[in-house]
Amino acid sequence: MQDAFTLYHTAAELDGILRGAKINRVSQPDKDDVYLLTYSKVGSRTLVLSANAENCRVGFISKEKPNPKVAPNFCMLLRKHLLGATIEKIELVGFERIVRITFACKNDFRENVVKIMYCEIMGKYSNLILTENGVILGCLKNAPLDVATTRVTLSGAKYALPKPQDKADIFDDEGLKERFLSYSGEEPPKFLFENIKGLAYPSAAEAASVVFPFESAEEGVKKLKEFILNPEIRPNVCGEGKLKDVYITDYKTVGGEKKFYDLISDATDDFYTKKESDKAFALKQKGLFDKVNGLIKKLGKKLQGESEKILAASDSETLRLKGELITANLWKLKGGESECVLENYYDENKPVKIALDKNLSPNQNAQRYFKKYAKEKRTLEIIIPQKEQTERELTYLQSVLLEIGQAAYISDFDDIEEELISSGITPPPKFRKKRTEETPYRVYNVFGYTVKCGKNNVQNDRLTGRAFKDDLWLHTKNYHSAHVIIETKGEGIPDNVIEAAAEICAYFSDAKDGAKVPVDYTFKKFVKKPPQAKPGAVIYTDYKTAYVNPDRHEEFKV
Repeated sequence: MQDAFTLYHTAAELDGILRGAKINRVSQPDKDDVYLLTYSKVGSRTLVLSANAENCRVGFISKEKPNPKVAPNFCMLLRKHLLGATIEKIELVGFERIVRITFACKNDFRENVVKIMYCEIMGKYSNLILTENGVILGCLKNAPLDVATTRVTLSGAKYALPKPQDKADIFDDEGLKERFLSYSGEEPPKFLFENIKGLAYPSAAEAASVVFPFESAEEGVKKLKEFILNPEIRPNVCGEGKLKDVYITDYKTVGGEKKFYDLISDATDDFYTKKESDKAFALKQKGLFDKVNGLIKKLGKKLQGESEKILAASDSETLRLKGELITANLWKLKGGESECVLENYYDENKPVKIALDKNLSPNQNAQRYFKKYAKEKRTLEIIIPQKEQTERELTYLQSVLLEIGQAAYISDFDDIEEELISSGITPPPKFRKKRTEETPYRVYNVFGYTVKCGKNNVQNDRLTGRAFKDDLWLHTKNYHSAHVIIETKGEGIPDNVIEAAAEICAYFSDAKDGAKVPVDYTFKKFVKKPPQAKPGAVIYTDYKTAYVNPDRHEEFKV
């Protein structure tokens, strides 16, 4: 929660750690975030200045995002002005949501100059603005139209603070006193939120629990200033839903499990890194779900068309029969008939009514039926294999949906994307990042035996392909599932190990919500991959089947 209350103490903490720190590197991994690698008495730490609408903040970051190939213009500007600079001070501007970082720098003539970065932490209006002598050198974002009309943030313009809110400042005792004198019995959190500058609603609610009731306006001011300026700093992450956030002290008005930290910046780092990671994961997962479901829908329409064509051509043998019966009874037919009734010598001479074209001779009518028969037979010869291929594609894509739904980390999607590209289902991107390492399997230690479980079809192929011939291989019967390997090391495997591995296999399958799921197991030497088969597709023999209830078995996870 980046209200002025939180930022005030965050800036004070950062100032105590980073005053005198050198800027050794400047990077900008995306359009909203700037990283400053600092070196100070605590060693090297990366300071993140984020103007992201949802995750705006100033603090440390431990897990940096990768940098683009070409640095953005604002990054190049910061490198020019801030590389080698020293942080002189980090402070809040008044009690606004603006963190001011003062840098001691050298200009092009090696003269000492002071440059100031204003980090405006204001939701969708967040911005980073670098100034010198009060003049803007550059900013991360151009001001939106509704702001640009009242405040200019272009290079060369004089820097001006945003228009202040009509609320009392915590450092203005008279203004605070007037607000408390105006209190007329409304809800205390609402009163503080609407009258005191720099408090988000959760902070106002917590402050209200401390300030109210008060005997006089002076007492209310004193209690409020004590809460805001001298709280017990106990950084934590807690709350549920919209209240899930970073708090600099132990808010009694916010429930949920609380995780405490030594530094506010560490709590901020942990919270926002997870929040951004979860969002990136959800977006990636949704993108892949949409892509695969789109392909499934397209193949479903194709399968329906192929089925209809097969159904339409399913009476081809009837056409052949009619042609044969006409040919065998040419002597009976005189021509000019619109239909005839002939005996079917293949079916106990039962009468068969056959439509005729009266403009054609009997022989031509017979040839017309033979041509229709030949055409429909060719159709079946072409369409039936196509339909079988479409069904295989659909089955395969259903297995990919299972993989996407069971992914636990964003890196798990790399294999799935690679799989779709290598299968020819999706085209490769124009610029493809080179993979430097493989994503790990799920690994378990089950009563001393190593059990490995693939996360997707690419991993399933890799896992099965690298297993030793005497390792035990498991897969659910008639369901999509992960491949599971029990490493035997030439030893026999106890039944309880097989059962646990089968339960894991069943959990990571389409049947995870079922009971008594059949899981086949056999030695790896009996598992073969057919030529040109899709990733994850195998055939196996000499197997046994265990019936188990799905279980994730987190207690065995390595």
